[in-house]
Amino acid sequence: MNLLDLIFYFVFGFILFFILNYFDKNQEDNQVIHAIIPVIYIVFLAGILTMFSLPIALDNLFLVILFELLIRLYYVKSVLRRDELINTTYYVQIYTIAVVLGYFVNKMFILQVDSVFPNAEEMRLMVWFLIIIFLYFTLKNHIHIQVKEQKKIFPHKKKEYILVQYVKLKARYHQEIKIKKKEYLPLFYAMMIYANYKRPLFYRNLDRIVYRFTGKETKMGIMQIPSRKEIQDRESIRLATQKLDKITEKVTKNRKNRILEILESYYQDKDIALEVQEIYQEIIAFEEI
Repeated sequence: MNLLDLIFYFVFGFILFFILNYFDKNQEDNQVIHAIIPVIYIVFLAGILTMFSLPIALDNLFLVILFELLIRLYYVKSVLRRDELINTTYYVQIYTIAVVLGYFVNKMFILQVDSVFPNAEEMRLMVWFLIIIFLYFTLKNHIHIQVKEQKKIFPHKKKEYILVQYVKLKARYHQEIKIKKKEYLPLFYAMMIYANYKRPLFYRNLDRIVYRFTGKETKMGIMQIPSRKEIQDRESIRLATQKLDKITEKVTKNRKNRILEILESYYQDKDIALEVQEIYQEIIAFEEI
């Protein structure tokens, strides 16, 4: 195995990363598929490489799965900046299965045949298909893997993420947030945490680049303010505080559900309002300690 092979494995891992993201998004309740798809992927990959006689070694093709894991961890930690939401148990379980299966398929199947693509004479298609189906349903029915989706993470993971982000954002932007009614500061931070989670810095930078080419109204800044001109995080905070001030002036202070009422008025979406309210409650509980 040489450096060129490793580069190709990395590229193939990058492609696998997008494929898995697609399946994860459309199969949220079935995590086992995340372990099976990489194995199927390297089988097809081996077939294509063999078919076109590409000078890429098949000996360690299973390393593509490991490269995909490294890319995924980098994406979550450095691009999305959601270190606190990484479910370590999930990654250990799912990628152990994927790598072990990939290794055995690589060594005992891919390297033992001239072509992994089945032909009619050898009836390889039926055997190949049955093996995949057998593995899929066996794992699906007998292995219970913890869910990795951020929406279903353990409560303590979610709480940890909220509090870490609260401390970080407060340290960075506390001088920028000039809100009239100081009692709503925790609420504003909750809104900021939600917006930053939904649209991390990496994607906000992409939005600004796209805007420079299209000139169309785009949601910008950490607070995701619709704008027809390019704005940065601090400007979006200023505009968001102005909008929140106008809303809070109309809300009765002693009203029982005033926080939810404010959020519903701000977002015009009850589901979002409830999510932000949950973040707000975590912040309030933290401040009361």
